[in-house]
Amino acid sequence: MCGIAGLITFDASLERARAVVHAMAERIAHRGPDGGGVLAHPDATLGMKRLAIVDVEHGDQPMANDDESIVIVFNGEIYNAPALRTRLQRQGIRFKTRSDTEVIIRLYEHDPERVEEELVGMWAFAIHDRRRRRVILSRDRFGIKPLFLIDSGHALAFASELRCFDRDLAPFREYFGIDHAAAHAMLSWSYVPETATIFKGVKRLAPATRLEIDLESGRRRSRTYWELAPSAEAARITSLDEACTGVEMLLRRSVREHLESDVPIATFLSGGIDSSLVTALAAEESSRPIKAYSIGFHEPRFDESPFARATAQRLGLEIDIQMFDEETARRRLPDVFLSYDEPFGDSSSLATYLLCDHVSQDYKVALGGDGGDEVFAGYKKYLVIKLRAPFATIPAMRDGIGRALGQIPTRTDRTRVWTEILRTTRRLSRGLAGADAEVYSQLTQVAPLARTESLVRSPAAAEQYLDQARRRFSAATGSELQRTLACDLANTLCNDMLVKVDRASMAHHLEARVPMLDHRLVEFGVGLPERFVLGMKGKRVLRALHQRRFGPALANRKKQGFGVPVEAWLRGPFDRACVRLFEKSRIDRFGILSSDALSGGAFREWLRTDPMVLWHVLALAAWCETNLGDGPEVLRELLAS
Repeated sequence: MCGIAGLITFDASLERARAVVHAMAERIAHRGPDGGGVLAHPDATLGMKRLAIVDVEHGDQPMANDDESIVIVFNGEIYNAPALRTRLQRQGIRFKTRSDTEVIIRLYEHDPERVEEELVGMWAFAIHDRRRRRVILSRDRFGIKPLFLIDSGHALAFASELRCFDRDLAPFREYFGIDHAAAHAMLSWSYVPETATIFKGVKRLAPATRLEIDLESGRRRSRTYWELAPSAEAARITSLDEACTGVEMLLRRSVREHLESDVPIATFLSGGIDSSLVTALAAEESSRPIKAYSIGFHEPRFDESPFARATAQRLGLEIDIQMFDEETARRRLPDVFLSYDEPFGDSSSLATYLLCDHVSQDYKVALGGDGGDEVFAGYKKYLVIKLRAPFATIPAMRDGIGRALGQIPTRTDRTRVWTEILRTTRRLSRGLAGADAEVYSQLTQVAPLARTESLVRSPAAAEQYLDQARRRFSAATGSELQRTLACDLANTLCNDMLVKVDRASMAHHLEARVPMLDHRLVEFGVGLPERFVLGMKGKRVLRALHQRRFGPALANRKKQGFGVPVEAWLRGPFDRACVRLFEKSRIDRFGILSSDALSGGAFREWLRTDPMVLWHVLALAAWCETNLGDGPEVLRELLAS
């Protein structure tokens, strides 16, 4: 695990390119405190910062092959590297290290066009092929590892984080204008969707994509090297027991491979189904003792620590539970916002950040349960599909019920429980009314774009992201559930959940691994008949596996997620911070948010009706202050008030 950066330019001097990439790499030193380097060449300059996990002594990068015709920088882990190395050695290929980086090099030497098809793992890598005069950029199947690009035609820069790019660098200066459509979208989704970023000219390399830059002609060629194909074997399964056997076998293999490391490994254990299963299998497969970590809240409604403790006790594991409260949130929120180099409004990022901070005091690697909800239909929105099914042949009745539910007020000054009921009703109304693709695009949002439009100063073409979601859904194959899962894996997972975990973990040079996202397990899970996935509460097959180990009480409890008490905090410790951060003069100078909707206490109307959206606004305003305003220290002062 590490951070990578690079520059492909046709007119910069070697020394200038080396200096630029060195500065880029230094901005992500937190991702790799164990070493790093820059290798400059007239065609391409590559740099990296390394977090040493496997072959600690000999895995330094940039790494080259024997004649230095192939050079690589690589961020990630290849979990089937030992098996690939053994296979290549049997073919007479010699290795100088045990690192997975060298495995990628040898695969490229052996068959340069099919490297990714061989890999099981997470990665973002750049290969400079000096003999063929080309650079290959590649990102793993689900976008677990990030890779950002700026391409001017005459020059191209890439990096693991947005913060790497120098906005004053001559070839790219014009590419850093604010994308107002992306800013608006972030308020509705909590993240910038698709391959966009907050900057107009900076893009993400899409998951499962290889980009080839021909250094002779300057031509770029992009191709998708993998597409999700639901398992035909899984589709033939006829019993829950058979489904459980298949899922457990694949998850166990994934966990076993994810335990490959030269340093000890911990687990994140929320007490939920996914992290509990990963922790249980890790304890069974590991040759070292496994220690679990969790976060607890003093607010009972959000506190899962009793379930995490009960799970650890059933497994006979040591567990370390870090409790935190409003004061901790007030004190650490600036650190959280600053760790995300793009506007990011997922409120669970705070808990994830604090958990990673705590784990990193003693460990460099931790396994988590991320991806289980997207593969096995764990969110409430997937149950809308079940509710829509009876009306498939009478859409007019379905749409009528949806419209009727939509007339129920969504504002209330009553209890928090009643407020939550009304919000659920609103989502249900959006889920029942409309065609499949339209419903999918609406359910990806926390709030509709029309609802958040008043929060932005210049409403732009954010509808394009809904159009992309509709097109992706319409192009997908299989049942409505399979299409929904495939689309969430392609967008929501990589731009929300995986961004959250990557930035929170790497801020503390901790490698977070996600065994649920082994592509073989994903293909099997998405291929299962719907009755073994949805059930009455979602994740039926995982719930059944969990119940076998931990009993019905833990398996069937209500899903809590990894949320934090946003509404209480916005009413309490962050109210004054919002007043100051949303001052008219401060808001107006950035030209992104609307001071009419926020300044002078106007933001409190959003607290009453849509506190989660207000949290998104807070995150965007914090990003603006840090990156367009007076900087991190002023943000700290504003949030501490």
